[in-house]
Formats: sequence, structure tokens, C-alpha cells
Amino acid sequence: MKNITQGIGKILLVFLIANLVVTAYFLFAYSPLVQSIDLKLIVKIIKQFGLIISIPTSILFVLIDTVLIKRITKTWVLYVSRIIIFFGILYIMWLFFSIYLVASALIDNPLMDK
Repeated sequence: MKNITQGIGKILLVFLIANLVVTAYFLFAYSPLVQSIDLKLIVKIIKQFGLIISIPTSILFVLIDTVLIKRITKTWVLYVSRIIIFFGILYIMWLFFSIYLVASALIDNPLMDK
């Protein structure tokens, strides 16, 4: 029972951190384009982008982390590898999401006549 609780706790923690990173990136990158940043905008960013990127990132990270804990014995190497793997998985999910957005924009092009 302790392992299940720890696993769910890790998934939730990584989910929240990934969601925070995605939201902070969008706010930082696109803040010049909006007039004001309010709670409604932050919730919209979390719904449209944060959830889609954070869910697979958190699940994959916890699966890889279980393998890392068994193989790596030094604590500092474990923490450094966790950080590198977290941002690597986040980048890969971001890349897949970007490819999805571009493909859906090409398929549903509003400028093309049907």
C-alpha cells in the first residue's frame, strides 16, 4: 500500500511541476501579445496546454524513475539524472504536441476553399 501511495504522490508532484513549467513558459513567451494576465488566462493556458503536456510527462517520468532508483546508488547522480530526464521528457512531449498542432492546422486550414 505504501508503494501505491508513493507512486500516486510522485505522479501528482511531477504533474504539478510540469504544469507549472508549461504555464510559466507560455506566460513568459506570449505575455507581450496579451493586454493583461489574469486568472482566466492562466486557467485557459492550463486547460489547453498544461494538461495535455503534463499528464504523459508525469506518467513517463514515474515509470523511468522506478528504474533509476533500482540502478543508481549515489544520491546526487540520481537527482541530476531525474532533472535531466524530467526536462527531456517534457521537451519530447512538447515536440509531439507542436507537431500535432501544426498537423491539425494544416488539415483544418480555414483559408482553403472546400
